[in-house]
Amino acid sequence: MGAFREHYIGGIVSYSVFFGISMGTTFAGHWLFQKPIDWNSTVSTKSWWHVVACFIVAVLFGLWPDVDIKSKSQSVFYKIFIIINIFLILKRWYIESAFFGLFAMLPMIGKHRGWTHSRITMFFFPMIFIIIPLYLHKDIINAEHWLSPTNLGLIKTCIPFYVAGLIGYATHLHLDGVLLTIPKFFYSIVKRT
Repeated sequence: MGAFREHYIGGIVSYSVFFGISMGTTFAGHWLFQKPIDWNSTVSTKSWWHVVACFIVAVLFGLWPDVDIKSKSQSVFYKIFIIINIFLILKRWYIESAFFGLFAMLPMIGKHRGWTHSRITMFFFPMIFIIIPLYLHKDIINAEHWLSPTNLGLIKTCIPFYVAGLIGYATHLHLDGVLLTIPKFFYSIVKRT
C-alpha cells in the first residue's frame, strides 16, 4: 500500500516519463515527417499552461483513489471541492453545484479500496475532462456531425487532460498493488481446467 508521499511522487514521475516520451515523439514527427511542432497536443508550445495543468492533474489523480478514507488525499480534495462549490454558487449555477455536491459525496458511500480503486473507474473517471468541456461548450457542439472540425478541436484540447488523469490514476493503482493483479474470477476458471 502506497502512502500519500509515494502517490504524489509517483504521479510526478510517471507523467514526467510520459511527457518525455511524448516530447521525443513530437520532435521525431517534426524532423522525420515534417509535421508541425504543435501536432501533439500533449506538448503543444502554444499552451504552456496546459502542460503545467496536466502535471497537476496527474498528481491529483495519483492521489484521488484514497479520497474514500480519512487521509491527506481526502483533506486535499475536499478543500478543492469547497472552493469549486462556492464558485458554482457565486456564479448562480445551482444545478451544477447540486450535482457537484452529489459527486463529492459518492466516495463516502463506498468502502476503502472499493470503486475508487477499480480499473474500470481508472478509465472512466478521467473522462470528466472530456464531458465537462463538452457540456460547457454545448452551444458550439455540432451534434449532427460528431467528426466536425469544431468537435475534434475541442476533443483534441481535452485528450491531454484525460491521459494525465489516466496516468496518475494508474500509478496510484499500481503502487497499491491493484493494477496488475489477476481478477478473482480468473482463479475459478484456472481451477476448473
